[in-house]
Amino acid sequence: MGINPSIHKTLKEENIFLKPSIESKPHVVILGAGASKAAMPERDKFGQKIPLLDEIPALEELAPEWELLISNACPPPGNFESIFSWLKQKTIYSSQLSKIENIIESYFEKLHLPDYPTIYDYLVLGLRAKDTIATFNWDPLLMQAYIRNKDVVALPDIRFLHGCVNFATCNDHDVLGMPSETCPICNTKLKRGKLFYPVENKDYTEDNLINRDWANVTEKLKEAFHLTIFGYSGPKTDSKARKLILDNWNPTPIKDFKQFCHAEIIDKKTEDESDGNFIERIEKRWIDYFPYSHRMIESNFWESSIAMWPRRTFEWKCSVSIKGKPLFKNIGPYKTDSLKELQAWFSELSNAENK
Repeated sequence: MGINPSIHKTLKEENIFLKPSIESKPHVVILGAGASKAAMPERDKFGQKIPLLDEIPALEELAPEWELLISNACPPPGNFESIFSWLKQKTIYSSQLSKIENIIESYFEKLHLPDYPTIYDYLVLGLRAKDTIATFNWDPLLMQAYIRNKDVVALPDIRFLHGCVNFATCNDHDVLGMPSETCPICNTKLKRGKLFYPVENKDYTEDNLINRDWANVTEKLKEAFHLTIFGYSGPKTDSKARKLILDNWNPTPIKDFKQFCHAEIIDKKTEDESDGNFIERIEKRWIDYFPYSHRMIESNFWESSIAMWPRRTFEWKCSVSIKGKPLFKNIGPYKTDSLKELQAWFSELSNAENK
C-alpha cells in the first residue's frame, strides 16, 4: 500500500499530533483470544490456525487424543474449559491430561506473526510508554510484536495476566523476557508463569510470577482514563479476574471528572447479529465497566481509539470531553502491507515524544 502522503501532510498541519500532553494519564488495554484471532483470522506465518479456546479440541494435532479421553471419561456437557476442569479433578485421567497439555503448549509455541504488519504491531506501536497492554492469551504474538518493534518507538508496558508460552520473568526482579533467557540483574534462568488454570473461579494471583503483573495492572487501572477490552469475553471461570479489573477501574481518581472516564469494548459481531443486538449483548456483559455511561463499542479494531488516534488517545479524549468535539482530525487508521513502512510512519509520529 505504501505511505499515504496526505496523512503525513495532516501530521504536520495538525500541530496537536506533534505535542503530546506531559500530563497524560495511562490507557490500559486488556487482551483476550479474540484479539489474536482478529490479528490473524486465517492462519499464522507457517499456516497454523489461531484457535479460540473452544476451538482447541478441533486442532488436528489434539483431536484424536481429546476424543479418546472424552470417550473414556464421559464428562458432563460443557465447553472446552469446563470439561477440562472436570477432568483435572479426576486423578485417573492425569497422565492423559498431561499429554494433552503438552500438545497444546507445543502448538502455541510454534505460532508466529507473519512478516507483514498485524493488529498486534498496531497495538504496541499505537500506545505510549505511559500505557499498558495486559493479555490473558497463551500465544506468543504480543511478545513477538513487542520484540520486533521495540527499537522503533517507546512502547507501552506489557503484562501477562495468565501464563504465556513465550513470556518468562525472574522471581526477584520485574523483567520482561523469554523462557530461554536469564535475568540481566541476577543472571538466574527466567521462569514461566502457570499456563493452565482448569478450575472454576480461577485465581491467577496464586502464581507469584503472574501475581506481580496483576498487581502492576491493577495499580495502572487506578490511574487510567481509558480502558479498552479487546477480544476478551470475561467468562464465568474468570469471575475473580473480572472483579479485580472492575474494582480497580471504578475507583480511579480521574473519574471524579465524569467527562474524562471512558471504557471501550472491541468484540466480533456474529454473522446473524444486527448492529443493535450486538451493542445490546456487549452492554449487558460489560455494563458495570461503563462509568457514567461513557463507552465505545466496536466490532473491529480499525474503528477503535488506538487505530483512529494512535499514540494520542489521551489528547483525543480530552479534546472531546472539554470542547465537545475533537480538536483535530483522525490520524488513522494508517494501513500498509510493509512492516518497515509502518514503523517509519510511527517513528515520525513519535518524534515529539522524544524531545
